[in-house]
Amino acid sequence: MITALHHVHEWLTLADSGANIPNPGAKTPTELTGPRDTLLGWLKWGGYSIAAGSIILSGIKMLWGSGGGRGATTAADAAVEIPWKVLGVALISGGAGLLGQFVGG
Repeated sequence: MITALHHVHEWLTLADSGANIPNPGAKTPTELTGPRDTLLGWLKWGGYSIAAGSIILSGIKMLWGSGGGRGATTAADAAVEIPWKVLGVALISGGAGLLGQFVGG
């Protein structure tokens, strides 16, 4: 109990003195730098591949449904999906930078 009170006293003294509490940034261990970059590269490549296929599929659905009738609903649904797909591509391409803004990297 005495030790805990001593630590609380130290923290309060440190806070009152206006001293800066150290806040080191995240640092990747050197052994993980290569595998980490490889994994992120694979994920980014996979994300781009899925996004490209998805946008092509939307184009096919719009073409297929352009004849009218029930197909018009399919074409409209495909057109509504496109902004979400473009947003997905933006998040894939800028994900690291966006995260860096929040984390401070």
